Amino acid sequence: MSIFNIALTLFLVANPIGNSPAIIALIKDFDFERQKKIMFRESVFALLLAIFFQYLGELFLSQLNIQNYTVSLCGGILLFLVALNMIFSPNAGSTIQIKKKEPLIVPIATPLISGPALLTIIMLFTQKENPLTITIAILIAWIAVGGLLMFAPYLQKILHRRGLGALEQLMGMILSMMAVEMVVQGLALFIKSL
Repeated sequence: MSIFNIALTLFLVANPIGNSPAIIALIKDFDFERQKKIMFRESVFALLLAIFFQYLGELFLSQLNIQNYTVSLCGGILLFLVALNMIFSPNAGSTIQIKKKEPLIVPIATPLISGPALLTIIMLFTQKENPLTITIAILIAWIAVGGLLMFAPYLQKILHRRGLGALEQLMGMILSMMAVEMVVQGLALFIKSL
């Protein structure tokens, strides 16, 4: 898989467009300059968590002797569930309770940006690809996610809630196709192992 394909998958799983209304709601009480600083800081924390998990996840898998097909099947199923949520529940982020204090790591860096699905996918790719390739893909995805989140207040003004919902559904469709492909690959690996 190419660096671009991995980065695109990570970007879609991070779902910055779908999560932006929830993130905006969490930081709306701060002035615009402070919002940008919070977004940047939380994006950096999410990046560090993803890279840390990339290397820790590989160690975790090897210690538990988990097979490639298991990770592929599990990752594909989890990815498909995320995609279904994106397609059929575009405003799910609005159910998050809004806190008045400034968020630190939780809930923006994790689980909104670097959530369980993203960390699982990183673990899956780490098993199959060169670690440097994954790190570069994580950085590319992070630049795209961070850049989009920095402009989330502008994006919401341009697209409004319905436009963001439609864009999230489109991303969910793409992600669901990738998820099915991962499940098919996992099944093929399982059949070969018999």
